[in-house]
Amino acid sequence: AHVFALQFGLIIFSQTALNKSSHRVEEFKMAGYQRLTAVMSSVQEEEQQEKTVSAGFNKIALTAQEIRQKPFSFRDYYKNQLISDCAYSFGDKFLNAPQEERPPLIKREAKACVELFANMMTNVRKDEALRVVLTLMSDVTEDAEMTDLLVKTAEGEQLTRPLLNILYRNDNYSKFQACLVMARLASCSREVMQTDDLNQYLGWTISQLGSQMDYLECVSRALMTFLKKDCYRAPFYSANGVKPILDILDRRITFQLQYQLIFCLWMLSFNVSVVERMKEFPVAVVLCDVLRSTNREKVQRVILATFRNFIEKPSAAIAEAYATDMIHFKSVPILNVLVKQTREDTDLQDDIEFLHEKLNISLQDLSSYDEYAAEVKSGRLEWSPVHRSEKFWRENVMRLNEKDYEILKLLVAVLEQSQNPKAIAVASHDLGEYVRYYPRGKRVIESLGAKTLVMSLVNHGNSDVRMQALLAIQKMMVQNWEYLGKQLEMQA
Repeated sequence: AHVFALQFGLIIFSQTALNKSSHRVEEFKMAGYQRLTAVMSSVQEEEQQEKTVSAGFNKIALTAQEIRQKPFSFRDYYKNQLISDCAYSFGDKFLNAPQEERPPLIKREAKACVELFANMMTNVRKDEALRVVLTLMSDVTEDAEMTDLLVKTAEGEQLTRPLLNILYRNDNYSKFQACLVMARLASCSREVMQTDDLNQYLGWTISQLGSQMDYLECVSRALMTFLKKDCYRAPFYSANGVKPILDILDRRITFQLQYQLIFCLWMLSFNVSVVERMKEFPVAVVLCDVLRSTNREKVQRVILATFRNFIEKPSAAIAEAYATDMIHFKSVPILNVLVKQTREDTDLQDDIEFLHEKLNISLQDLSSYDEYAAEVKSGRLEWSPVHRSEKFWRENVMRLNEKDYEILKLLVAVLEQSQNPKAIAVASHDLGEYVRYYPRGKRVIESLGAKTLVMSLVNHGNSDVRMQALLAIQKMMVQNWEYLGKQLEMQA
C-alpha cells in the first residue's frame, strides 16, 4: 500500500499558502483596498485564526488531518475495474510523488487526474475511500491554477454531477467537502452551472446554514468562493439565502464566522439588482448590531465596505433607506469615533470618511417620521422619543395611512409575530396613539384586526405589555379624544 500521509496543516502544493494569500488580496481589491501592507496584516491575522480553528474546533479540518495520515492505495479499486488504467497509473504516481513534483504531474496528466476523481466518485460507495478522494480534491483545488486546469480538462458534468450526488450521502465530512470543492470549480469555470444543478446546489447549501456550528464555517467558506461570481448572486438571493445568514449573525458566534458570513453579504452587495432587493431584509440593521459589538478591524472593514455599496450601488431612494437604517441603529456615533483614529490602511480610512460624510448629510435631512418608519420596518421597536411625543403624533398621524397603511400593517405584524415584549408593548402603544390622533383610526384598526390582537395581550406574561395593551384598548373605546379632554377640564 502506498502511504498517503501529509503533516497537518500542509497542503499538497508548496505554493498553496502564497496562492491563498493572493486570493484574499484580490478579495479586498474588489472593494478598493489596495494598500498592500494593511491587507497583508489582515490576511496574517486570518491565517492565524484559521490555524486555531483547525487545531481544535473544526471537525472538517480534524478529519482531514486524520485522513492525510492514514495509508491508502488505489490498487483494489483498479483490480475491481472501478477505475481506468490511466486513472490508476496517475493515482499511483501521485501518492508516491514528492510534494514539489505533484503540480507538474497534474499539469502533464490533467485528463488522468480528472478521470481518477470522476471514477472514484461515481463508482465507489465506501465512505472511507470517498473521504480520501474528496480530501485530495479539496487540497488540489486550494490552488487556483490547478482548479482552473481541472475545470478546463473536465468534460461537461464529469466532476460536478458526482459532487452533487455526494451532497445527499449520510457522511457529513464527504458532503461538506463536496460542497466546498463544488464552489471552487464553479467559481473558476467560464460556463454558468446548468439551472437544475444550480438550484440543487443552492438549495442544499442554503439549507445547511442551519447546521451545527462545526460545519457552518465550511458552508460559509464555500459561499464566499461561490458568490465571487456575479452570475450566482441573484440566484442565491432568489433562493432565500439572505435570511439564514442574518439569523446566524443575530446569534453569538465567533468573529471568524461573522467575517465569513458578512463577506458573503458584501459579495451580494456588488450586484445592483440584488442590493436593491436586499432592502426587504434588515441587513443594515443586523450589520449595525455587529459593528457596535466588534473590535476586530477585519470585521469592521468588511461591514463598512458593504455599507459603502449600500450607498453607492442602488437607486437614490433605496440608498437613502439604507442610510436611514444605519443612522437609526447608531452607526454614526461609531463612525464619529473611527474617523478620528489614525490607521495605516488609507483605503479603510477613505471608506470611514465617505460614510461619515454621507450619513451626517442624511442625518440633517432626516425627518422624525423617516426615522420612525425605519424603526418600524426593522421590527426592532424601542422606546425612542418619538413614540411618546404628542407633537410627533399630531404632525405625522396621517402618514401612517400612506402606501395602503404600510406602517400600520407592520405594527400589527409585530403583535402577531414578535417574541420581544418591548417591541410588542411599543407597537400596542403606537396603535393606541394612532386611534387617539386620527378621527377614523378606530375603523382602520378594526379592519386590520389590530383591536382583537391588542385585546388578547391583556393577559400577557409581561407587565409592560399588559399595561400598554390596556391603555391602547381604552383609547380605542373612546370615540372623541378632544371631547373627552374638554369634559375632563370642565369637571376639574
